[in-house]
Amino acid sequence: MIDKYMDKIIKNPALIKTVFVYSVIILATLSVYLPVKNFDFVVYDDDKYVLNNSRVQEGLTSKNILWSLTAFEASNWHPLTWVSHMTDIQIFGLNAGRHHLASVGFHILNTVLLLIWLNTMTGEFWKSSFVAALFALHPLHVESVAWIAERKDVLSTFFCFLALLSYTRYCQKQSRQQYLLSLFFFIFALMAKPMIVTLPFVFLIIDYWPLKRFPEVFSIKIQLHDKRNFWCLLVEKIPFFMLSFLSCWITLAAQHSTIISVEAFPLIPRIANSVISYTEYMAKMVFPFPLTVIYPFPRTIYLWKVIASLFIVLSISFLAIRKLRHRPWLAVGWFWYIGTLSPVIGLVQVGVQRYADRYTYIPLIGLFIMIAWQVPDTAQSWKHKNIALSVGAAGILSILCVLTSFQVRHWENSITLFEHALKSTSENYVAHNNLGFALTEKGNHNQAIEHYREAIRIHPQFGYSLENLGLILYKQGNFKEATLHYQNAIAYNVNSERSYYMLGNIYFEQKQIDDAIIHYAKALKIRPNHVGALSNLGISLALIGKTDEALALFKEALRINPDFPDARINMAKFFPEKLEQPPDAEY
Repeated sequence: MIDKYMDKIIKNPALIKTVFVYSVIILATLSVYLPVKNFDFVVYDDDKYVLNNSRVQEGLTSKNILWSLTAFEASNWHPLTWVSHMTDIQIFGLNAGRHHLASVGFHILNTVLLLIWLNTMTGEFWKSSFVAALFALHPLHVESVAWIAERKDVLSTFFCFLALLSYTRYCQKQSRQQYLLSLFFFIFALMAKPMIVTLPFVFLIIDYWPLKRFPEVFSIKIQLHDKRNFWCLLVEKIPFFMLSFLSCWITLAAQHSTIISVEAFPLIPRIANSVISYTEYMAKMVFPFPLTVIYPFPRTIYLWKVIASLFIVLSISFLAIRKLRHRPWLAVGWFWYIGTLSPVIGLVQVGVQRYADRYTYIPLIGLFIMIAWQVPDTAQSWKHKNIALSVGAAGILSILCVLTSFQVRHWENSITLFEHALKSTSENYVAHNNLGFALTEKGNHNQAIEHYREAIRIHPQFGYSLENLGLILYKQGNFKEATLHYQNAIAYNVNSERSYYMLGNIYFEQKQIDDAIIHYAKALKIRPNHVGALSNLGISLALIGKTDEALALFKEALRINPDFPDARINMAKFFPEKLEQPPDAEY
């Protein structure tokens, strides 16, 4: 039986070619990313998504799945991402290497799906293979794959490619089932990461090419594709656009606290940075170094850079539109890049990054398509075209393999990651802060203090560094300086519940109970379910004789978290007779 199948394969050169190309791409991708099996979690969002997230660490339960559908956690609404991390915990526990390999697995699946989709849509196997290989091996994509907290990137792209494949089959076969599948996969993609809101726009541009559904542009002799006028094509996308608008509304609500106001970061610098970012990403696609986890905003945005970048963007746009009929892949690839990058280009500024490698995971496909189709078209007259293109492609992919292998190594742990960030950038206060935090976890407090002070020197209003430095000083008994840093953190952010809580602790240690009560109460006003503040406020009130109020606070802390040790110890100390039955937890 095996010999029979082998004989069929040998007699089918097309199948051999397909199996060979898929195998080479998969093995090359696996080889450059395999070291992640020995990598650790990092102190940059991995704590929010896995390490310090009690819901995720409980694994897959009906209550946690329900929570994922309703929670605005980590300034996002992405329930499928939470379910993905819960599944990892359920299967792998806290083995970071296995979590990493799961993300690599999604990246490989995405590569395969991209190749299948492009080949299904265009019939150009070798060009599609080159695009898929660039996607798999480009070092700009390391951040999306090697960062556990960015599981949302590879997961949403997985469903995005399934939606694109289903949509393509719908267009080619007029299958209502494929249309519904595309809608279904789009919903799942949005539930993993909302950046994919531009997918309906992508559907429209691939309607033009390569699906050729515009009869007024393409010859009527083409009969393999469904042709409709533009308005029919637009109406067809209405359910997708409605889902995109809904996702945008939910995302703005979820990210409300992290969106930087126009007062803090004016509109003109945002526009300037957005224009520059389009060309910066293109430059990093060609020369992918140095790459790092966080790019801080420069103190000055030079006008010449803005003008040069705007000239490049407008020139390419003009050229792509001018060549629309004869080289449609230029317009499709370019506007894919421009459109899919637009949600994260910085006009709505979330977080402190200037731009980020992870944002290129889907947008670069547009530029890859432009290259994969235009270079062979330009080389039509070459004498040894096929040899030159093959050698060139192999050389480019080999270089990318080497560069990606080096870039992957920086993600081994928090210290290697942020030491590399400091070597690759200047005035990087986020990297100083995060390296300080990683050193604190290793017990290197003196080195950590140096990095926190450097972060504060660069950015005096950076609350995380003020709070982190305050915590070390508090533990060292330096209450005076710790108080100063927490007060500064509050001056810059009046909603810093962590600072209010820690000031409460400092005043409590110094037996200034009234001041401690005031600050614990302020922390609870900002975060009512802060069990530490509830418990410590309970102790403070008990010490001044307000036992009824103290008892209520202990009960509330234990209701929220029945296993919270401080609340149980304190309640046992002050009200031992009340601790017979543990209260139910709130979910």
